[in-house]
Amino acid sequence: MKKIVISLAAALAATTAFAGGLLTTTNQNAHSLRFFAQDADINLTSLYANPAGQAFLNKGWHISASAMTAMQSRSIATTCPLYAFKDGQTTHNFKGNAFAPVVPSFDFAYVQDKWSVSAHFGVVAGGGTCEFENGLGSLEALAAKMIYDGVVPELTKGLGQMGVPAEQIPTKVNQLFRYNLQSSMTGTQNYFGFQVGGTYKIIDNLSAYVGVRGVYATCGYTGGIENMKYSVDGGQNYSALPASKPSNIALDCQQSGFGVTPIIGIHYRPIKGLEIAAKYEFMTKINLTNKTTPESAVATSLLPLYKDGNKVRTDMPALLNIGAQYRPIENVKLAASWRYYFDKSATKDGYAGDQKINMNDLIDNNTMEFLASAEWKFCKWVAASLSWQNTSYGLSNAYMSDTDFNLSSNSIGGGFRIYPCKLLIIDLGYMHTFYQDRTVTSEATKMTNLYSRTNDVVGVGLNFAF
Repeated sequence: MKKIVISLAAALAATTAFAGGLLTTTNQNAHSLRFFAQDADINLTSLYANPAGQAFLNKGWHISASAMTAMQSRSIATTCPLYAFKDGQTTHNFKGNAFAPVVPSFDFAYVQDKWSVSAHFGVVAGGGTCEFENGLGSLEALAAKMIYDGVVPELTKGLGQMGVPAEQIPTKVNQLFRYNLQSSMTGTQNYFGFQVGGTYKIIDNLSAYVGVRGVYATCGYTGGIENMKYSVDGGQNYSALPASKPSNIALDCQQSGFGVTPIIGIHYRPIKGLEIAAKYEFMTKINLTNKTTPESAVATSLLPLYKDGNKVRTDMPALLNIGAQYRPIENVKLAASWRYYFDKSATKDGYAGDQKINMNDLIDNNTMEFLASAEWKFCKWVAASLSWQNTSYGLSNAYMSDTDFNLSSNSIGGGFRIYPCKLLIIDLGYMHTFYQDRTVTSEATKMTNLYSRTNDVVGVGLNFAF
């Protein structure tokens, strides 16, 4: 019973993400969808990736607004022998769909000769809602085991009393015992970031940035198991579980918290046409406070982590990104970036059995990303771009589960920048991610999971300068 609730609570932490580390979302606007390697780019729309570069913008006011739409699916094929007692199949497929219709971002900068001030607002982690209409494999397996353990011993005893030979009892049990249940869960995660800072041009070709980001996190987890029941006549008739074993388990928990991220950056222009920049974001410590409904009393009595008022640690890791950009000719720019996420140094509360643990202790290596982009302004009014990104996670098999999995991937993106007039620039971007499927077998549970994901994001941005 206790293990079922633990799985239920953890499984709801599923949500969408665009690109970045285990929690961090680095695609912040339509420009970032079409030109990934922004880390040395001179653009207001590159403020998130290269804040120190704002010093090299034209003097005056710069304002940008962008909206993205993300569509993601998570598929898990779970193999468990107990599933055969439901429908005769040992492999069940579980799919979660995440959809974020509008993910907004805003950028602002005011630039003078030596200094500039800037601000950015966006969704810096999470970003949407993911719904598993038929729950997750680990949840169903644990519920099936609870029903099996509560029914089969009595069924076995009864068959023996009826004179069925001992060697025939297992076969008879397989013919007679069946279980059924309904399970669903929905998770929402949004980490809103508001960043402010200043850039100073130390010399004509060198600038530095200091800023801070406030992160407000809001998460909601709802779901459960309903109508757990069993049959001992091959599925002809089903009975409810005894009153001592609730047939319904529900959790409705809302979480919120706040964290602060100090940020520093530097931008260097050694020769004409070449840009080099780096940015470091310090770790963001976030404690989420639970607000859990009284109807979740059964669940929270077994899982203190989700009790009303309790705090759950979910840090955003520190991030280092380094980039270079070069213009071989005036209307062409080539860029490359490297990003490193200090996942192992952050803290993420989780459970292993009955013990509270730091999930990031199960990470073998920190996350790394390599990015490359090219843009060609082929006429006065339009520029086209193409990008590639590789994200490599160092997650151990022990970290991976249907409640929390990430897959290494390659992404491609592209789009257009349109210049309709002197004051306005329009960005149109699209990104698709190719994930590497991964199969993991748990030595503890003897279950096997095949993990798959899909991801598509489109965006449009409006940029003004005056």
